[in-house]
Amino acid sequence: MVKQFIQSVNNIFQSLFQRIDNLSEAKYGYLLVSPSIILLSLIVVMPVGYVVYLSFCEFDITMTPTFVGLQNYTAILHNSTFYLYLKHSGEYVLIGIGSAFLGALIIALALNEITRYTGLFRTFNLWPWGIPPVVATLMWKWILNDTNGVLNQILVSAGILRRPVAWLSSPSFTMEVLALVHAWTVIPFIMVILLAGLQSVPDELYEASAIDGASVIDRFRYITFQFLKPAMMSSLMIATIFAFRTFDIVFTLTGGGPGESTEMMVTYIYEKAFRELQLGYASALSVIMVIISFGIVAFFTYIFRTETE
Repeated sequence: MVKQFIQSVNNIFQSLFQRIDNLSEAKYGYLLVSPSIILLSLIVVMPVGYVVYLSFCEFDITMTPTFVGLQNYTAILHNSTFYLYLKHSGEYVLIGIGSAFLGALIIALALNEITRYTGLFRTFNLWPWGIPPVVATLMWKWILNDTNGVLNQILVSAGILRRPVAWLSSPSFTMEVLALVHAWTVIPFIMVILLAGLQSVPDELYEASAIDGASVIDRFRYITFQFLKPAMMSSLMIATIFAFRTFDIVFTLTGGGPGESTEMMVTYIYEKAFRELQLGYASALSVIMVIISFGIVAFFTYIFRTETE
């Protein structure tokens, strides 16, 4: 009886393996990736689909979802607060990613010229990326503290400031401070991509341009910049999307304050979902945020294709 069972199981597996062997290369590839597709469907597609469904509903934790159509989206688009926080998010991204890209480019160019202790210098420049975001944010909160922060103590002791500055509680420049903190955390990521692009530039081109009498600026413009375009586009696209959805830095340092000066899309979603319990409204905000992210990807993709053509 046992032998018959083992034989039947063996026949089943042999038949299965024969069918797999007879599959075409494309179908065999689909078979190999199917477990990953199923897993992603369970942990990504289904939750995202449920959020999209909730965005068309009136829903909080005390009631069942009630379909209301486009009511949430209409309320958002007629709410001036949404546009204010979207503007804040745009400012945060532009300042943070702009300064991060400039800093990363300078560091990458410097590291590309270093011939000794390259591993040490690269490791040193990567350490901000290795710190957990919340830990890094708490560190900056201590550094920027207006009463006993290290930054104020250094600047006052050096005579640069007469009195301590409230870096995190001034509506006039707190947004810029948050953006620069974000830039500090993302510089290593952009720097690694740009450095990889720099190392792909053939040395022969620099040697030939030097013989032709090209200046440093001309070499950067016509050689370095041209080879760096793909790395620039990819790093800027990824960094922009991550900056647009950054929550930990804003929430930990200011919580959206002072007033509403640093409230952004992500903090707005948090407020609606977890404090006001308007989960349908928050879901609609999340869907709009995803659409904007897709727009960012489409923008950078279009620019990249235009440049390559």
